[in-house]
Amino acid sequence: MGRPLKIQKTNAMAGIFYNNDSQGTTAASVNVDQAYPPFAAPTSMDLATVVLPSPATSPLPFTGVVGGAPVLSSPSASYPVVSCQVNIALPSGTGQGVATGRIIRQKGAHKFLVVSNTTVNDEDAVVGATYMILSLGGTNWQQMGAPAGAAAGTIFTCTATVASASTGTALLVGVCVLSDTNTPTAGNMSISMAVGGDSTEVYISKLTNRFAQDFNGGEAGGNANTGDVWAANQVVNDIEYASNFFTDTSTFAKSGAEVDTWSGTQQPGNNGTLELAQIEKITS
Repeated sequence: MGRPLKIQKTNAMAGIFYNNDSQGTTAASVNVDQAYPPFAAPTSMDLATVVLPSPATSPLPFTGVVGGAPVLSSPSASYPVVSCQVNIALPSGTGQGVATGRIIRQKGAHKFLVVSNTTVNDEDAVVGATYMILSLGGTNWQQMGAPAGAAAGTIFTCTATVASASTGTALLVGVCVLSDTNTPTAGNMSISMAVGGDSTEVYISKLTNRFAQDFNGGEAGGNANTGDVWAANQVVNDIEYASNFFTDTSTFAKSGAEVDTWSGTQQPGNNGTLELAQIEKITS
C-alpha cells in the first residue's frame, strides 16, 4: 500500500533540564512527525538537488501529509493534519452520524482508525464502543473500562456505564473505510482534496504518506467490516496525485520513473510528473 501515513504527535520530553538556569525544570512538550521538511529548508540534502513543484509556489511548501488526533497532536497553519468526514459504527451497527474526524493511525491501504470530533458526555457512552478521553472531569473512567492512570488522550473500550453522570467527556473511536461521498454511511469515511485549481471536491480512494488516488475508476461498495470498496478493474483506473496541504496548481516529478504508468493513459500528463493535490486539513 506504500508507506503508511505519518501521524503527528505531541510528546513530553523525558527527564529534566540540567543547565544552571533551569535545574529541575520539566522539559516542554515537543512535536514529532509534524510533516516533511519544507522545500525551502531541506534538512538532509542540498537545495540544488531538491525536486521542486513546477511552476514554483511561494512560499515553498512540502509534499506529504500527516494524520493526528485531538489531544495527541497540535496542528497549526504551518503544520496541519488531515481532516476527514467520518460515520463511526456503534456496536449496534448504526452510525454515530457524519462528523468531522481525525486520523489516529492507518489500518490498511484504504482503512483508518479515526476519532470523531463530536463530544460524548460520560453518561452517554455505549458499552462495547471505543472512546478517547477528551477531559477527565470528575468521571470514574476506570469504572467504565479505562486503565489505571487514564488521562486525556487514553483510548479504551467501554465495558460499563457510569452510575451517575459527571463532567468528563470523550470522543468516539473506530475503524472506517474511504468512500466517494461527503455523507458516508456507518463504518465509512471520506477525505477530500482539490486538484488542478478547481474548487470542486474530489474524494480520495487511497492515501499514503506522500500520494493520494481518486475514485476515477469507481467503487464497488462495502464497509469497515469488509473493506470491499474497490474492484481490481476499478483501482487500475484511479488517478494518482502528489499530496500536500498548501497548493493544487503545480506538478511534481515522481521519483524513480521516467514515465508514470500507475494508471496508464488515465494519468494526466503521463510524462513522469504528478499533479499536486491539496488535502483537506485541520490547522488548530
